[in-house]
Amino acid sequence: MAKIEEARLKADLKAGQLARVYFLFGEEHFLTKTYENKIIEAALGADPSDLNFVRFNEAPPSDSLSDFADSMPFFSEYKVIVISDLDADKLDNAELAAYLSIIEELPDTTVLIISQTGIEIDAKKPKAKMKKLMAAAEKCGVLCEMKYMSASQLAKMAVKKASRLGCNLSEQNAVLLAELCGRDMQLLSTEVQKLCDYTVSGEITKDAIDSLVPKLVDTSIYTLASELFAGRVANAFQILDDLFVQRMEPVVILGTLSGHFVDCYRAKLAMLAKKSANDAAAAFNYPRNRTFVLTKAYGSVKYLSVDYLKSCIDILYRTNLLLNSSRADRRTLLEQALTEISVLRRT
Repeated sequence: MAKIEEARLKADLKAGQLARVYFLFGEEHFLTKTYENKIIEAALGADPSDLNFVRFNEAPPSDSLSDFADSMPFFSEYKVIVISDLDADKLDNAELAAYLSIIEELPDTTVLIISQTGIEIDAKKPKAKMKKLMAAAEKCGVLCEMKYMSASQLAKMAVKKASRLGCNLSEQNAVLLAELCGRDMQLLSTEVQKLCDYTVSGEITKDAIDSLVPKLVDTSIYTLASELFAGRVANAFQILDDLFVQRMEPVVILGTLSGHFVDCYRAKLAMLAKKSANDAAAAFNYPRNRTFVLTKAYGSVKYLSVDYLKSCIDILYRTNLLLNSSRADRRTLLEQALTEISVLRRT
């Protein structure tokens, strides 16, 4: 098959057309998870049996993957395998070769979904092993990059959701809401739900949006990170508590916080290389309208070490894996992450 756009993937699934392999990645993590679930449901229904469904976090041993992939489904047309956050560049050459062989030889009764939400992939220049994995998925199935939608596209989604919940949301106010949510689908969905709960029925007004929607979650997360950098842990936890009071989804909080720490890490590397924020933005392929985040990060990292920032990112990465796989309370997982970061040596 080939690399396709999200709209084509949506149409194929609606038509009941399933591929053997799906490689889902990109900046819009909510969309990646949404289509992961849609593919599972298309193959196995709303309540998949453990006999025909398995989920792995990171890279399972190739022999375990092969055993499940090659076995016949049990009272079902398909078996489904989901691998979340498969970092191909951590595989040795033998394991990578085994993975590529499994992908190429998948039986028609097995659907493999590689869902990348915790690993950053440069679509234009992926690393060598990841490039091979993506090429195999593109050859044998579907490769789909989930990109951020425009404000107008998200506004249409917000209008439809509000209508389903019994409320009216004008296109103008929907665009405003999309911009306030940083064009993040997960956050936008949460805010529409909150506004409809407040409105009950009738019109969602600009006054309601101004009063109830935080300006912007990025600002709160930036302040939270700054408090951690300064060692003011109690203040950081208060901001986290405020975000939960505002009914922010844990995955949104963690995703935004992780993104900010990555920005800070890149800014620190650029600073050590005596490069400007604009140089760093160009080197890391930041869109023009996002260059400012590196400029802000420069002001935060002067007295922070590279090792400290790397350790913080590692903690947040592990927390993301737990959010996707553990049954532990999500708030507890975030609080644990902040606690681990707070005891790190910052310089």
